[in-house]
Amino acid sequence: MKNRKKSNINALTTTLQNNKLTYAEIGMKLKENMKDPTLGIKNDPWFKYDEWDAEKRVSRLALGNKPSCNEKLALALWLYKDQNKWPCLYFPDNESTYEFMQKVLETEFSKVISEENKIKKWNKSTVRSGITTKDIKPQELAIRLLGLLYLHTVDEVRLGKRKRRRNLVKYAKEWFSDTITPDSPLVIETKIQLRQTLSLTSTRKKELEQVVLRQLISVL
Repeated sequence: MKNRKKSNINALTTTLQNNKLTYAEIGMKLKENMKDPTLGIKNDPWFKYDEWDAEKRVSRLALGNKPSCNEKLALALWLYKDQNKWPCLYFPDNESTYEFMQKVLETEFSKVISEENKIKKWNKSTVRSGITTKDIKPQELAIRLLGLLYLHTVDEVRLGKRKRRRNLVKYAKEWFSDTITPDSPLVIETKIQLRQTLSLTSTRKKELEQVVLRQLISVL
């Protein structure tokens, strides 16, 4: 395995980057599995790829290019011996799910932390309102999550556990790392939900973020 550019975008890119095979060898495995009759693929650009074409395409996939439906199925057949396990390419285990949850948390918090008035407007009876609405934006869920954590800091001061409220984002990040572990039932449940949310034909980025934020809200 030669030195490769690292791009920690998702579990699939990490798998390709860390595989002991060369990108050309991975490409030949992908091509071989794409021709497997169980996939029923009649035609694909991969069928005409030589080793150079295969290496170039796998290199791009490893750096974050979105794989085609056929590529997802062929990769799953090669890695898991079952094309129906293609969602495992993105969430293969608890650790990758935990890392994704942490990334969503940090990304969404950075978008909304300046909206202090929205975050602090909630009370315990209203903060969960609307979280199951299908079209709710991830940012709105992040505001509610921060609102719940803000209410926690208020309670800690009232109970005498702290003399003053802490920096909210720092508190939220510490809450995640101190409270949630990769082998926790919450992460296992989230992994299953994320796999079920994935689409073979589209990214569903918003929906995946909704799953993570709703799951975190559910334990507060």
